[in-house]
Amino acid sequence: MDVESPDLTAVVPLVLVLHDEPVQRDEIVERLRGHLGMRYRVLAAAGVREATDALAHAIGVGRPIALVISLMRLPDGSAIELFGHVKAASPATRRILLARPADTEATLQAITQSQVDRYLALAAGSPAERLFAMVDDLLGEWAGQHGASQLGVTVLGHRYSSTAYLVKDYLSRSLVPFSWFDLSDDPQAQAMARDLNLPNPAPTTVLLDDGRALFDPSIAQLAEALELTEPATLDRYDLVVVGGGPAGLSAAVAAACDGLTVVVVEDDCPGGQAAGTVQMDNHLGFPAGLTGADFAHRALAQAKQLGVQWCSAKVATALLPLRGAHRVMLDDGTVVVGRSVLIATGMTWRRLEAPGVEELLNAGVYYGYSKAETRQTEGEDVVVAGSGDAAGTAALDFAEHARTVVLVVREPALEEAAISPEMAERVMATPNIRVVCDCEIGEVRGYGRLEKVVLLSGTTGATEVLTASTLYVLTGTVPFSGWLRDVVAQDEYGFILTDVEVVRRPELLPLPWPEERAPLLAETSVPGVFAAGDVRAGSVKRISSAIGQGSVAVAGIGRYLASLSPAD
Repeated sequence: MDVESPDLTAVVPLVLVLHDEPVQRDEIVERLRGHLGMRYRVLAAAGVREATDALAHAIGVGRPIALVISLMRLPDGSAIELFGHVKAASPATRRILLARPADTEATLQAITQSQVDRYLALAAGSPAERLFAMVDDLLGEWAGQHGASQLGVTVLGHRYSSTAYLVKDYLSRSLVPFSWFDLSDDPQAQAMARDLNLPNPAPTTVLLDDGRALFDPSIAQLAEALELTEPATLDRYDLVVVGGGPAGLSAAVAAACDGLTVVVVEDDCPGGQAAGTVQMDNHLGFPAGLTGADFAHRALAQAKQLGVQWCSAKVATALLPLRGAHRVMLDDGTVVVGRSVLIATGMTWRRLEAPGVEELLNAGVYYGYSKAETRQTEGEDVVVAGSGDAAGTAALDFAEHARTVVLVVREPALEEAAISPEMAERVMATPNIRVVCDCEIGEVRGYGRLEKVVLLSGTTGATEVLTASTLYVLTGTVPFSGWLRDVVAQDEYGFILTDVEVVRRPELLPLPWPEERAPLLAETSVPGVFAAGDVRAGSVKRISSAIGQGSVAVAGIGRYLASLSPAD
């Protein structure tokens, strides 16, 4: 067995290969080492006992175990026995089974019992090449879900603190495991606050297992502390992607594959609004579906493997176009320069214009929601505002835990809303959901947290006051393009015009198109600045469409970069 010397600072994840034939084992290991490079440590073992010792050593020195690849039958046991030990000692570890023809029955049993993640039927020749796709997929999945941060995180705060909400929401969508202690009513949390000599009222406190403590941290401070972001280190990039959702990540991967230097500027966590999608069932290649967060972190892991720099928790505030050196201004005062720029900022929730909303934002009033939040509303009264399937899904999810859910719909009847008939039927059949039509949110009230929601009738102007602990607003989205309003051409709704639309609607251009050539594929009214995804006019608002647009936009970007002179 390969032996590694103890290294208490090592955090490079481990990949372990088990095979009883030394020649094939060594070939698989060497091919994987060449394929994975320095990102993973690949070790080999000949049997269960050697593998168990290697796993125990890795756990002892704090080395994460990403993947175990094992032959079904080994000299001193079986892969099933080993995988049982792996699952108990390191539940996050992915498992690939190598099965010879005689092991078919045992392999099927292992798959049925969910003891393996993938299996490869061995045939003549080396299995190394056929392993690569499985290994890349599983390691991408593992890195997304368990490699975001190597630090343990504990959060102390009050449930209705806006800072506590932002911290928990960011950690959840970034797939960073954390422990939450509510200072409002948890004696253990209050004792921890006293031990830490926190003032009263205590700030939202984030404790890291390396001894650091962050008090009322911003998302940027949190991302930096957890190493979920990196600075833009180059003076100039071939491509600056603004927006790390499906379109932006797709473009970053495609551009990096073409050999371009790429940085992604994202104001939040990977995936944008797609990261909050509970289940994606229509994504090609994933018949069992996957969550939006899982997709986003897989895509980010792939982009980083290709050399893409990830500059997150930074908000782009302005774009200063200059041929060959477009400048993207960030909210922290830094500037990122790109020979080309792709705008992939997607959509943002439509803001609710009602008295009290801004004062109680993230203290009982929230835009969007996550499944984790539904469990916190056990026995409470919840209000959901919205007319589409997103609002209907939210009402059903909250109804599983909350005492009552009121769904506020602006249309005169649910049948006239944008909600699908199937969703409407499920909502109406749920006993603790009450649908109120022809109404909107007129006002919200509360001292430090939401207490009352005032409904306003659209027909009569009459009001109804509801007692509620939380209000979730899902009243539609608008393009996140306001920061570019006087720079690139947009339609009357704020969607960015590209290629043929730039030519077709010259009256909307802030400045005339300056080139003799026509705009390239996905190019905006500013040469060298492109747009893809939901922020682009005429796009289909689906994740799969955004992924395609991001990849296709790189074709136009490549043509533009090829047209620049060396001086540019």
